[in-house]
Amino acid sequence: MATQEITDSDLELLDAAFAGAWALSRQVRDGAQGEVWFRDVLGGLLDATAREYRHLRSGLRESTPMLAWACRNLLELNIRTLWALSSEANARHFANDRVAEGIDIFDSFQVWAARNDPALLTPAMTAALNSLVEQRAQQEGAPQRVWTVRYLAAEAGLADEYANMNKLCEKLIRPTAFSVLADEGQLAMLRPALFRAGAGHGLEIVQAIKARAL
Repeated sequence: MATQEITDSDLELLDAAFAGAWALSRQVRDGAQGEVWFRDVLGGLLDATAREYRHLRSGLRESTPMLAWACRNLLELNIRTLWALSSEANARHFANDRVAEGIDIFDSFQVWAARNDPALLTPAMTAALNSLVEQRAQQEGAPQRVWTVRYLAAEAGLADEYANMNKLCEKLIRPTAFSVLADEGQLAMLRPALFRAGAGHGLEIVQAIKARAL
């Protein structure tokens, strides 16, 4: 496995930095600076960043597709973080997207389950969907648009990074003919660069939120 370019000292430093992301999340959520909804946004972004770093770390050891998946997710989290931190309106928009995207998830699951195994449609899942629908009805004004990541990347100044990295990672995540038939060594040589790219985006998230929250 081609991990020679990532030293043990590199990993120790990164592990400590992302452990700090968990601690910062708790600090932000328990603090008194900013409204609760905003602290929850920052805490959620930090928790997701630390979680994706764990996936990135596992992918470095075990799986190029997992590494690529985590790298792309960290890039997307960085884009969303920079966009949300650029204005209160954007942060509120991001917080409110939770309802619309939750409805999409549970509604899509219900459609799939109805065709494959209706027994999967439990009362708890129906209640979760109904709760989100009620929350949407209580929101003021017309339903807001959920922006694409491509749009957010342009707004955050990361359009080129997203276009190129997303294309690369999509090729590695999906079971293409090359990823299925290629020697794993051919793919593993990409791991150090992808790991550093993903970790870099994660560190940018932590630094951006630390500068805003502390």
